Amino acid sequence: AIEARFATMFYGAITPDGRLSYSNAGQEPPLVVRKDGTEWLEEGGPVLGLLSIATYNFGTVSLAPGDLVVVCSDGVTEARNLAGDEFGRDRLVESMRGRHGTKPEAALEQVLGAVKHFSQGAAQADDITLLVLRYKGR
Repeated sequence: AIEARFATMFYGAITPDGRLSYSNAGQEPPLVVRKDGTEWLEEGGPVLGLLSIATYNFGTVSLAPGDLVVVCSDGVTEARNLAGDEFGRDRLVESMRGRHGTKPEAALEQVLGAVKHFSQGAAQADDITLLVLRYKGR
């Protein structure tokens, strides 16, 4: 029997005017790709099911038309190459450079391709899960 069960989760709700309210429960922080830079969504708390007294903060960010929100499992950032280096957050940001406003499918393929290229020849140690959302505006 498994004694401890827990899960990571990211929850977000977007209003039509682009206000994203969110809370992150131990999930790899999502990345917001803006026209002029990036931002990590880190407000929240610990993984779900770990602490019975856990509390979770909510954060709010404003999205502009064309902004992307990239939600991924830690299998993306922790993917390793043959030398044992992790893909990491910096490479995730780099893979999204110049992608503002692109179709979510294209952004997703860009990240997956960058991870695959980086970890070429190394065994996959964890799931690689991605979700990309593009805010179109009203």
